[in-house]
Amino acid sequence: MAQRLVSIEVQDDYQLISSKLKGYTVHDRSMPGQISLAWDNFVDKAWDVFFESRHQKLTANQNQQTKTQIDSETQAQLKSQRRSKRQLQQHAQSIHDTEDIEHAELANQRVQLLDQYVRPALLPTGSEQDFKQSIYTNEQNNGQYDYFIKWIRGEYLIAKYGLAVQQAVKRHPTLRDDAAGLNSVGDTKSIDGEEVEVPLELILPKADTIIEAFGMRDWSRTKVPVSSWIEDANTMNSSHDNLSIKDIIHNKLHGQICYSGPLNAYFEMRRREDSYELWNYDYIFGLAQYLLDRIKDMDSIESVPVKTTILDVGAGDGRLIYFLRRAMHEIRTSHTSPASTKMSLRRNGKSFRSTKAKMKANPHTFTMPTLIATDDGSWKAPMYNSKHIEVEKLSAVEAIAKYAPASPEQRLEGESSRLIVLCSWMPPGHDWTADFRKPQSSIHAPGESGLGIVDEYILIGECDDGTCGHNFLTWGNPDAYESEDGVPVAPYAEDGYQRIELEDLSLLQISRFDCKRSSESKTVSFRRGVN
Repeated sequence: MAQRLVSIEVQDDYQLISSKLKGYTVHDRSMPGQISLAWDNFVDKAWDVFFESRHQKLTANQNQQTKTQIDSETQAQLKSQRRSKRQLQQHAQSIHDTEDIEHAELANQRVQLLDQYVRPALLPTGSEQDFKQSIYTNEQNNGQYDYFIKWIRGEYLIAKYGLAVQQAVKRHPTLRDDAAGLNSVGDTKSIDGEEVEVPLELILPKADTIIEAFGMRDWSRTKVPVSSWIEDANTMNSSHDNLSIKDIIHNKLHGQICYSGPLNAYFEMRRREDSYELWNYDYIFGLAQYLLDRIKDMDSIESVPVKTTILDVGAGDGRLIYFLRRAMHEIRTSHTSPASTKMSLRRNGKSFRSTKAKMKANPHTFTMPTLIATDDGSWKAPMYNSKHIEVEKLSAVEAIAKYAPASPEQRLEGESSRLIVLCSWMPPGHDWTADFRKPQSSIHAPGESGLGIVDEYILIGECDDGTCGHNFLTWGNPDAYESEDGVPVAPYAEDGYQRIELEDLSLLQISRFDCKRSSESKTVSFRRGVN
């Protein structure tokens, strides 16, 4: 059939050529080219009609076979890789489980050893009479019993969870102890000898990293008042003979270890009296962004540019200011804050506007704040050998006096300044906030009234019923009011300051006394007036 069709096509073309040849003249030199073109057209038509679809089908089949073969080989390779990965994971998990079992056994042995050493001192007679000792009744306590309880609590936590902490630090290098200040901050050298700073993400652990490393997924992330804590009545009333060392420390000495874990042992193993807050990447960037937003908000109601100083009093090793300075720089030099992609700080139910967007709106009016760390050295915090971390040796009172803004009468025309104070874990029983709220004119003229020196102060640590500052004078908790004369007014409110809970920042905090039932540290702002 195909041959017949070809023949018909050929005959038709020949007839066309013959008819044209009848009119052929010597002057018509295009006829040979026409013959060649007609033949080419014939071949093309024949290919299109009889062979093109067959060729496409054969090519498609070949391509499909090749693709199927490649896919099959790829799938086989992927299956093999997944199988190998699962085997490695199972092997690693098996090793991990074995290590966990071994560590648990060793931890129990360490606790038993501690029990053997301290039980004779805690229960010398082996009778109920032992619990009438001053160490249990807290009578005639000049501080030595508090230190003893702090020591024995730390020793128990290290014995119980120390091995788990070591494993966690190995798996997560950003958790390495930085007490000596050698590994986590300061300068390093590039291959060309150029001085560079270690990136913050290599210094500061993420909040999720800490939670995962120390097994805190089921821990509370909010503060629960001490008055709401419920102890096990059976344990509280256990007989003398049935009490474990854990029960004695927690229930009789009030050492608070029953709801603790590796995180608490981690702080004890750092052997630092000034270590209460575990600074993490998310919190630092969140606080930095909050401060920049607040400065921008306050600038928006000013008629002239304002110079802002952020002063950290009782700064210890100065790392908070160091981290904040670097975080602020990163926020300003990037399109979006690293923290803003992971969290949404909110105030009065509304999300904060982007700090970067605010700065772009008024690029000529915003001035980066000056950040200063001060400490009197009384807690003997380690000092870092870095030009980037400087701590002025000043008490809280001296620092406020030195960096207080000039009173309106003393300001030069066109100049204005403000002071924001940070204080992390104020010493227990002390209240520095009264000095923050003193009138500006009182520095040079004591006793005069007026606006408070500090525009805003931010307290970090245990609040209301904890061990940071004074629970009434600092936080305004009426339960800690030491007089029966009427209903107390919080000192900060009496001085014209408003308390603002920074809940979104508090959710990112991880501190020394956090436990399964309560997250103890919070961030609270006190603002002068209502701005």
